[in-house]
Amino acid sequence: MRLTPKETDILGLKRKLDLAKGIIEKGGRPSIVRAVCQISKASALQFHKEIHGQGPSAGLLPYDPDWIVKSPQNCLHASIYFNVFQTISKKAINGEKQDMSSIGKMVNNENSSPEPRKNIVDEASKHATKGEIFLASYTLYEQIIGGNPKILNINRAWHIGQQISIAYICGISCARCNSSYVSIRDYPELYKFCPLCDSITDSSGRQKWKTPNLNVNKKNANDIFSKYTFHSEAL
Repeated sequence: MRLTPKETDILGLKRKLDLAKGIIEKGGRPSIVRAVCQISKASALQFHKEIHGQGPSAGLLPYDPDWIVKSPQNCLHASIYFNVFQTISKKAINGEKQDMSSIGKMVNNENSSPEPRKNIVDEASKHATKGEIFLASYTLYEQIIGGNPKILNINRAWHIGQQISIAYICGISCARCNSSYVSIRDYPELYKFCPLCDSITDSSGRQKWKTPNLNVNKKNANDIFSKYTFHSEAL
């Protein structure tokens, strides 16, 4: 890999490359690797080719600011990642020891032990950079999900992290099941549903929001979404 003449911190460079390797191995696109690891475009592309044996997919990153409210499954997986990310971030800032066992309660995964999860949190919180917290959070999300379908990919997880940083999304506690789920902060209450309590499974086996009030007419929907549009320029 080509190194920049200004790169004199060898250990710091190794840390960046280890982080980039971890993100790319999990499917991270070069543009996200560049943003997280602060490496050049050429280095990110070269690293991707070395790891996957081919260049990255062409085109823009899949981007939908309202993805978390589109379905209960989306909200559930975003909520798991959100809670993990917030826990690791707070631990890194405050040095607090927090119990990770409650995060896994949103999924039924008997094969995943809470001990490896705790180890990831402890290691990630020791002088961790934001990028390392991001990768550790996604790694723990994967452990919690286990063999279940992984709805949230690492690229979308990065976007969720950006939404957290600008307070576009927030955590809400459900008074019925006591779980903590994620919602878009300024959206109407119409869209702030618990993915565990407010979902149903239709005849095809697909989960949908329980309330019929989501079927608003096109004009009202346009009014709502135009008011709460999330711009990528804010990242």
